[in-house]
Amino acid sequence: MKLKAMHVFYVLYLLSLFYILFLYNRQIDLSWIVKGGWNELVELQRSRTNLIFFRTIVRYLQTMNYATGMRNIIVNIGGHMLLFTPFGFFLPRLHPRWQKPVKFLFMVTFVMFVIEGLQFVTMSGSFDVDDAMLNVIGAWLGFIFLRNPEIERDFYDREIS
Repeated sequence: MKLKAMHVFYVLYLLSLFYILFLYNRQIDLSWIVKGGWNELVELQRSRTNLIFFRTIVRYLQTMNYATGMRNIIVNIGGHMLLFTPFGFFLPRLHPRWQKPVKFLFMVTFVMFVIEGLQFVTMSGSFDVDDAMLNVIGAWLGFIFLRNPEIERDFYDREIS
């Protein structure tokens, strides 16, 4: 079976994404299951959960006056968008179903909330709607701006044996 280069790069991207989102500088903790169940998890994650749009982004913007403020903005806001830009490039090219903008946005939004939910449940991160929103924006930027039919035609036709 021959694999196309696009598939190989997509799998490598997904593995890197998993590492960054769940393992890099993080610790998966499922002890809440035996300590008290769902209520314990909710209590442990209460301070790290954001269900209000723009709350985290505004907090980052308010820290601009401090020495690490600009770094926080670049890493957290720009990093979230940049991290998922390749997702917006790969997904519609590998699955024709996701080439329509509305279907793509629904799929990406669903995937981002699944990722945020998994970070919440594994305690390897937080559930933050701002993170999900920035991730969707990054994927959307990849979907829109990384279109070049000539590059795509060459990339699709390459095979790896």
